[in-house]
Amino acid sequence: MANQVYKEVQSYRGTWVLYLIILIELPTIILLLTLYLQAEDKAEMGFPLTVVLGTMTLIFLFIFNLRLETRIDQNGISFKYFPFIGSWRKYPKESIKTVTVINYSPVIDYGGWGIKGNKTTKAYSILGDQGLLFDVGEKKKIMIGTMKAKELEEYLSSWKEE
Repeated sequence: MANQVYKEVQSYRGTWVLYLIILIELPTIILLLTLYLQAEDKAEMGFPLTVVLGTMTLIFLFIFNLRLETRIDQNGISFKYFPFIGSWRKYPKESIKTVTVINYSPVIDYGGWGIKGNKTTKAYSILGDQGLLFDVGEKKKIMIGTMKAKELEEYLSSWKEE
C-alpha cells in the first residue's frame, strides 16, 4: 500500500448532460440554418447567425472540457478542477483531521454541482451524489465529488492506517 495511488478523473464527456446539450443545440442550429437559407438578405442574417452559433459552440466546448481530477497518495489529497483550478491544490496528510466518503444531496446541501461553498465548506463536483469529505482544520471542510465511492472507501480504509 505504501506506493499505491488513488486517481479519479470526472468530466461531462459521454454523460447524459452532454447528450442533453446536443439534443437542445442541434434543432436550434438546424432552425437557424433554415432561416438563413430562406432569408432574402443573407448578409444581414450572417452576423447574428455567426454570433449565436459561435456562442453555442463556445458553451459546448467549455462544458466538454470541464474536468475534476482527484489524487490521493501517501503524501495527502490533491485535486484540480480544470479550467477554474488549473494547478493541483494539495492538502498534506498531516493536516487532514478527518476523511470520509459521504452521500449528499447536491442541490440541498451545496446548491448544485460545480464549485460551491461558503466560509466553512467548499464543494467541487461534476455529477452524482457521493463525495469525499475531509476536514483540514480551522473550521474548513472540503468535499470532492466521486463516481467511484466503493473503490475510494476501500483505498481510504488502508490510507488512514498508514
